[in-house]
Amino acid sequence: MKETIVIYFMGMDGSGKSTLSSYLHDELKNKRYDVRRVWWLEGENTVQKKLLRKIGGSSLLRFDVSPDQAGISSLREQCPLLTKIFTTVYPRLILVDYAIFGIWRVWVPKKTAKERILIFDRYIYDVIFSLCQEFGYSPAKRVSLFRRYARLLPVPDKIFLIEVSPDIALLRKKEEMASAENAKALWEYHQEQIG
Repeated sequence: MKETIVIYFMGMDGSGKSTLSSYLHDELKNKRYDVRRVWWLEGENTVQKKLLRKIGGSSLLRFDVSPDQAGISSLREQCPLLTKIFTTVYPRLILVDYAIFGIWRVWVPKKTAKERILIFDRYIYDVIFSLCQEFGYSPAKRVSLFRRYARLLPVPDKIFLIEVSPDIALLRKKEEMASAENAKALWEYHQEQIG
């Protein structure tokens, strides 16, 4: 067994990533493996992101809604210069912040433990998908970001892609998704990203 194995659970909201990653963590822990589970969106609670939310407005910075729902379109109309600055600087700050978060959650444990299993409920790829959607990045830009972060953070050894229908996701995340239309839009976007 190599020193550290990185496992990543990927899927749209409501697909069961947290449930399944927690189950795997508990099973491996019961079998006495040195295992740790990290919810990647823990990184959403950094001081930098809290400050950016206050500046930009909390609904604007949500990754789980489309740009129109987040209010970017109306902000563009009201303050074009501020929007240009925000859309240029914010994604870079987020990606740097997540790189630091990932280094502390992946590289440091890899160097300090033997035979450790790290289970991630989401990973840097989810952040890149969300930023690409939110700021309208091209597929080429997305590929460039993936390559850059593959040099900074290890490519997972195992990826579990969990796919469910929009109806199931809505049942599991009714409050966050609010409607069948939103669930279907998120599902379609997720299908496009993994395709």
